[in-house]
Amino acid sequence: MIKHFLEISSDKKNIKLVEDLMLRVNNTFGLSYDDYCKMMIAVTEVVMNAIVHGNKENANKKVKIYIDHDEKSLKIIVIDEGDGFDIKRLPNPTDVDNILDLHGRGVFIARQLVDEFFYQHHEGTGSEFMMIIRKK
Repeated sequence: MIKHFLEISSDKKNIKLVEDLMLRVNNTFGLSYDDYCKMMIAVTEVVMNAIVHGNKENANKKVKIYIDHDEKSLKIIVIDEGDGFDIKRLPNPTDVDNILDLHGRGVFIARQLVDEFFYQHHEGTGSEFMMIIRKK
């Protein structure tokens, strides 16, 4: 099992650090180009949500990214220090009534691009997103 860790302050410009990490991870994991692009979109959407919505762009709050993988699957955990939300209440952005609403798209997109997606809020410590990607 290969492990990686990155902690960033909640500043949008730090998304570049996440992209650099995911490139290094994929250099050893070896997703196809298409699957790498899907993984990158999912991870950056979740991290950007953690920065903007979870931590409210408070640079004193951190986003932590834990990654581990073997030769078959990649697990990515993103943790913020925010107040959390009820994931079941996110509107479906593909519904006609929500088509112009810009909220809820990041989680929706990320869910579609990974094999497994989990969300959990830990009262007082933040939210945790876990994404699992299997090599095809």
